[in-house]
Amino acid sequence: MKAFTISEHRRGEEYIVGPSALGSRTTYLVYNVVEPGRSAPLKSAAGHEEILLVVEGTARVVLGDEELVLTPGQGAYLGEAPDGTLYADGERVRYVCAGGHVPGAHHH
Repeated sequence: MKAFTISEHRRGEEYIVGPSALGSRTTYLVYNVVEPGRSAPLKSAAGHEEILLVVEGTARVVLGDEELVLTPGQGAYLGEAPDGTLYADGERVRYVCAGGHVPGAHHH
Protein backbone atom coordinates (compact mmCIF):
# COMPACT_ATOMS: atom_id res chain seq x y z
CA MET A 1 0.00 0.00 0.00
CA LYS A 2 1.22 3.50 -0.80
CA ALA A 3 -0.52 6.73 0.30
CA PHE A 4 -0.59 9.91 -1.75
CA THR A 5 -2.07 13.42 -1.56
CA ILE A 6 -3.84 14.24 -4.82
CA SER A 7 -3.17 18.00 -4.60
CA GLU A 8 0.57 17.33 -4.85
CA HIS A 9 0.20 15.85 -8.35
CA ARG A 10 -1.09 18.70 -10.50
CA ARG A 11 -0.45 18.35 -14.21
CA GLY A 12 -1.98 21.21 -16.18
CA GLU A 13 -5.68 21.54 -15.32
CA GLU A 14 -5.98 18.15 -13.63
CA TYR A 15 -4.31 16.00 -11.00
CA ILE A 16 -2.74 12.73 -12.12
CA VAL A 17 -1.31 10.04 -9.89
CA GLY A 18 0.54 7.48 -11.92
CA PRO A 19 3.73 5.48 -12.19
CA SER A 20 6.09 8.00 -10.60
CA ALA A 21 3.93 8.39 -7.48
CA LEU A 22 2.65 4.84 -7.17
CA GLY A 23 5.53 2.74 -8.36
CA SER A 24 3.03 0.95 -10.61
CA ARG A 25 3.54 0.75 -14.34
CA THR A 26 -0.05 -0.16 -15.16
CA THR A 27 -2.40 1.99 -13.05
CA TYR A 28 -3.25 5.68 -12.86
CA LEU A 29 -5.88 7.99 -11.42
CA VAL A 30 -7.02 11.39 -12.71
CA TYR A 31 -8.95 13.92 -10.58
CA ASN A 32 -10.37 17.09 -12.06
CA VAL A 33 -12.69 19.99 -11.25
CA VAL A 34 -14.52 21.61 -14.18
CA GLU A 35 -16.15 24.97 -13.52
CA PRO A 36 -19.62 25.82 -14.90
CA GLY A 37 -19.60 26.55 -18.61
CA ARG A 38 -16.19 24.89 -19.10
CA SER A 39 -15.16 21.51 -20.47
CA ALA A 40 -12.33 19.01 -20.07
CA PRO A 41 -10.88 16.63 -22.66
CA LEU A 42 -11.19 12.92 -21.97
CA LYS A 43 -8.18 11.35 -23.66
CA SER A 44 -5.73 8.57 -23.03
CA ALA A 45 -3.07 6.94 -25.13
CA ALA A 46 -3.53 3.82 -27.19
CA GLY A 47 -3.25 0.73 -25.04
CA HIS A 48 -5.02 2.35 -22.06
CA GLU A 49 -8.63 2.03 -20.96
CA GLU A 50 -10.52 4.21 -18.48
CA ILE A 51 -13.57 4.42 -16.28
CA LEU A 52 -15.04 7.70 -15.07
CA LEU A 53 -16.97 8.51 -11.88
CA VAL A 54 -18.77 11.80 -11.23
CA VAL A 55 -18.30 12.92 -7.62
CA GLU A 56 -20.07 16.30 -7.71
CA GLY A 57 -22.35 18.10 -10.17
CA THR A 58 -23.97 16.98 -13.40
CA ALA A 59 -21.62 16.10 -16.24
CA ARG A 60 -22.42 15.73 -19.90
CA VAL A 61 -19.96 13.27 -21.44
CA VAL A 62 -19.54 13.06 -25.21
CA LEU A 63 -17.51 10.28 -26.87
CA GLY A 64 -17.86 10.17 -30.64
CA ASP A 65 -21.58 10.06 -31.41
CA GLU A 66 -22.50 8.90 -27.88
CA GLU A 67 -23.63 11.26 -25.13
CA LEU A 68 -24.43 10.57 -21.47
CA VAL A 69 -25.52 12.77 -18.59
CA LEU A 70 -24.04 11.57 -15.29
CA THR A 71 -24.81 12.73 -11.75
CA PRO A 72 -22.88 12.11 -8.51
CA GLY A 73 -22.27 8.44 -7.95
CA GLN A 74 -22.80 7.57 -11.62
CA GLY A 75 -20.00 6.52 -13.88
CA ALA A 76 -19.19 5.15 -17.30
CA TYR A 77 -16.69 2.79 -18.85
CA LEU A 78 -14.94 4.91 -21.49
CA GLY A 79 -13.13 2.06 -23.17
CA GLU A 80 -9.73 1.97 -24.77
CA ALA A 81 -8.06 5.25 -25.79
CA PRO A 82 -11.14 7.41 -25.21
CA ASP A 83 -11.26 10.66 -27.14
CA GLY A 84 -14.12 12.83 -25.94
CA THR A 85 -15.16 15.74 -23.79
CA LEU A 86 -16.77 16.25 -20.38
CA TYR A 87 -18.96 19.37 -20.10
CA ALA A 88 -20.01 21.17 -16.91
CA ASP A 89 -23.01 22.87 -18.45
CA GLY A 90 -24.69 24.34 -15.37
CA GLU A 91 -22.64 23.62 -12.25
CA ARG A 92 -19.16 22.67 -11.08
CA VAL A 93 -18.27 19.05 -11.80
CA ARG A 94 -15.72 17.00 -9.89
CA TYR A 95 -14.79 13.66 -11.39
CA VAL A 96 -12.29 10.85 -11.17
CA CYS A 97 -10.98 8.70 -14.03
CA ALA A 98 -9.07 5.54 -13.30
CA GLY A 99 -7.25 3.57 -15.91
CA GLY A 100 -4.68 1.03 -16.79
CA HIS A 101 -3.14 -0.87 -19.66
CA VAL A 102 -5.15 -3.25 -21.77
CA PRO A 103 -3.78 -6.80 -22.01
CA GLY A 104 -0.77 -6.97 -24.30
CA ALA A 105 -0.24 -3.19 -24.34
CA HIS A 106 3.16 -1.60 -23.86
CA HIS A 107 3.99 -0.71 -20.26
CA HIS A 108 5.90 2.56 -19.63
